[in-house]
Amino acid sequence: MENSATLSPSTRLAVVLVGALQGVICYLITWYIGYAELPSDTLWLLCVVPATVVMTTTLSLSVTSFRTPFLWLALGIAGAVVAGMGAWLKWNVAGQDSWEIREAVLFFGFHLLLMTLFMLPWLQRRLTPSPTASFYSDYYNRNWHNALTLLIIFFSNGLFWLVLFLWAELFKLIGIRFFDQLFFNSDGFISVAIGVVSASAAVLARMQVRLILALQNLLTLIATGLLPLLAALALLFIGALPFVGLEAISARISAAGLLTTLAILLLFLVTVVWHPQRQILPYYSPLRGMVRLAVMVAPVYPVLAGWALWLRISQYGWSPERLYGVLVTIVALVWAVGFCVSVLFYRREPQKLQAYVTPATGLLSLAFLILIHTPVLDPWRISVESHMARYQDGRITADQVSLYMLSNAGRKGREALLTLQNDPQFISNPKRQREVNGLLSGNRDGAGKMTAAMLEEQIQLAPGMARPDKGLWQAMLSNQYRFESCSHAQGNCLLMPLDLNGDGKPEAVLYQFTDRTIMVYTQTDTSWRLAGDAWKMPEGLTREELDRALRQGKVKSVVKPWADIQIFGERVDMSYDSYNNVQWR
Repeated sequence: MENSATLSPSTRLAVVLVGALQGVICYLITWYIGYAELPSDTLWLLCVVPATVVMTTTLSLSVTSFRTPFLWLALGIAGAVVAGMGAWLKWNVAGQDSWEIREAVLFFGFHLLLMTLFMLPWLQRRLTPSPTASFYSDYYNRNWHNALTLLIIFFSNGLFWLVLFLWAELFKLIGIRFFDQLFFNSDGFISVAIGVVSASAAVLARMQVRLILALQNLLTLIATGLLPLLAALALLFIGALPFVGLEAISARISAAGLLTTLAILLLFLVTVVWHPQRQILPYYSPLRGMVRLAVMVAPVYPVLAGWALWLRISQYGWSPERLYGVLVTIVALVWAVGFCVSVLFYRREPQKLQAYVTPATGLLSLAFLILIHTPVLDPWRISVESHMARYQDGRITADQVSLYMLSNAGRKGREALLTLQNDPQFISNPKRQREVNGLLSGNRDGAGKMTAAMLEEQIQLAPGMARPDKGLWQAMLSNQYRFESCSHAQGNCLLMPLDLNGDGKPEAVLYQFTDRTIMVYTQTDTSWRLAGDAWKMPEGLTREELDRALRQGKVKSVVKPWADIQIFGERVDMSYDSYNNVQWR
């Protein structure tokens, strides 16, 4: 196997040094964030680190000479765009917990990887023109090379860290922990090692052109075998659909995702198998006709997916997942319609149109990826505005407002929570008011800092009940978020003794009338523990009714009619639906 001479030795070394520099920069930034105790949404993390990673990735996969002015101009523009999206992300996640910010950053990073893949072929063609190849052929080959290069980078990192893991574990066997500390507990080493290994793998993939081409041919052969199978599936499903009706699709929540996935996978395999160097599909006439027919009906799938999505949106409004689904469906529809037209109207040379459709679909995907990280298509802004509009129009009730979604929707969600906090209709329910106040105060459990003394003061005891020991109040603190309702109204929580297991010692049973729950604590030899609970009180049971039932002796324990199972002395706890049917008189 011969090496390609596209990279000079100095350029190869420079690419590896750039990878090491990326690791050093990322380590120094993360170290400084911890040292200066900066917040989790600092601009260093959300702007500088993503821009650095994107620029070094682009360099590793595109550079042929560091003296090209256009390269630095492109890197500057890419860095500015990424930094701008990072600044919008920082504004949007303000006030969220650190783990939610980390999740948003990981999601942002995945999108940046996709953006890089869609953008690279255009940049690479500008930096290293290929006059002998057509635009579509060059675009197709560069996409293959970039995707396989990333695959090799991930594979190389996996093998590298597997070797280091074995290295560290073997030396731990003989009592030497130095390598474990160096490899897996040293942030500086981890950052630099990942950068160097990734850059080295990129250089290797760019040098071993024949190796990449052989891997591409192997995967193309696999796709050639799968395409007729997928085409048959697409045609069979369309053929069966008129007999079962569209109601079956509308009833499934995942219908749009399944339909869009089938369309995109079919079009992807067609693109791989019907590559620019191949004028006709490599099958016998019946199979070739079946694949072409499947391409003709491919637009039906994104249309059906769009219909299923529209049903969900009209029923429940927008959500980030539904917005992503709509955008992916639009991309699939454009791709499918283009290929369908190419097969119908360019029967002898369909690739004349496909040569424009595939790059245009990539550009459309890149545009959508950028726009969802700007105010234009911000998923959380659209979702929050849709949800609040449905509540204000009366299409959903106050109990159907998703506080969980709003609390995880960044700045726009927080603004919506502030609106609900000042809405008399919404806060008329003490539980909803408590939850909103807790979310706005930064306590997602809806509870403040409680003490055992506070619980003892807020929870009333049933008549005749002796005051429990301090251990019960301490045990309740482990679930303190469930007791905040006790402080909002006098008599909200009542504690009474009741022997529920027949051991002669009464359990502590707590009734919470605002949350409509019942909790049971039992005393062990050393402490109290939560033994069970019920999340639904009998309809109509009020504090006054319970007091009357206590006076009349109508609160009793009832032996469950269904028993557990014992096998060789080992008890198997069985759960029965009848347990949920609480009855009272």
